[in-house]
This record gives sequence, structure tokens and C-alpha cells, in this order.
Amino acid sequence: MTMGKPLPHVAAPLHVTGAARYVDDIPLPGNALHLAFGLSTVAHGEISGLDLSAVRAAPGVVAVLSAEDFAEMPDCSPSAHDEPLLAVGKVHYVGQPVFLVVAESHLAARKAARLGKATYRELPALLTVDEALAAGSRFEQGPVIWAKGDATRAIAGAARIVEGSFEVGGQEHFYLEGQVAACLPQEGG
Repeated sequence: MTMGKPLPHVAAPLHVTGAARYVDDIPLPGNALHLAFGLSTVAHGEISGLDLSAVRAAPGVVAVLSAEDFAEMPDCSPSAHDEPLLAVGKVHYVGQPVFLVVAESHLAARKAARLGKATYRELPALLTVDEALAAGSRFEQGPVIWAKGDATRAIAGAARIVEGSFEVGGQEHFYLEGQVAACLPQEGG
């Protein structure tokens, strides 16, 4: 990465010309199945009950999966390997996936996912960095620090040194396409 120089997004020309291909643009094969998550409604808590009977009985539902259905929970973290596909025993944020609905249409999967009844024993939510630090709540492997060069030497040789602290609130990119995937059986993979 170079400071002070433009770094254009690789797909920007496709986006601004309308030529970008999104998952929703891909024709799905007949009888494709669609997935939707049932999401946590509390910020932090132990899952004390999960009634999925109405979900299983909903029109178009083919299967419903919860943590109990996996011998080993798949991890969906892109790097730290600390994000289970579904909550296992506890939830840590509102909207955390608790169960998965497999249905004949996207609409059927989403409607059925809303029928799940999870009960929780709520735990105190950690809403600030200071609260998380005070509670000892960290990434399992500790903070990840990337370094390049000798910072101590660079600071010692600096013409001016500015000291202080600052905080950056949560950030999220504005995606043109939500988190989505399509698996298509084709010749050659």
C-alpha cells in the first residue's frame, strides 16, 4: 500500500458501468435449495432452549440445523478461526446465527427462520472496549499486531513526536452485495 496515491477498487469499472455480475444475476438450477439463518435476539446469553418445531413444519422447509447437528462446528472466520457457523451454547451479539433453515425458496427459508423460538439466560453485554478489557474479554489468541520496520528507532529519530490517544468506533464497509453465495454443480467443478 502506498500513502498519498490513489488505490482504485479492482471491480470499480464493472460496478459503475453496471457490468458487475452478482449472485442474484446467476440463474440457479431447478430444485435449488436456499438457506437462511435464525438469528439471536439478545446481545449476550446462554441458549437455554431452542424450539424449532414450527420452523420444521413451515411450508417449503427441507431441513433445519442447529449446533447439535454438527459433530464439529464449521468455522467461518476468514483468518482467526474463532467464528463458528452457528452459536454453540452461548450467543455473543444480536444477530448471531443460532440455527440454519434449508428450504425450497429464499422466501420460504427467511419466513421459516422467523418462526424459531430460542430462549436465553441473558448475561451482561459488553458494549465498549473499556468494558471488554475490564472483563478480560479478548480474542482467544490475543491481539493481532502487524509490524513493519523498527518503530522505536523511527520514533527516536523523528523531528516531532505527537502523543495522545484516540478511539475509533465500529466500522463496516458498504457492500454492494450482501453476504451471499451460490453453489452450482457444473462440469469440471
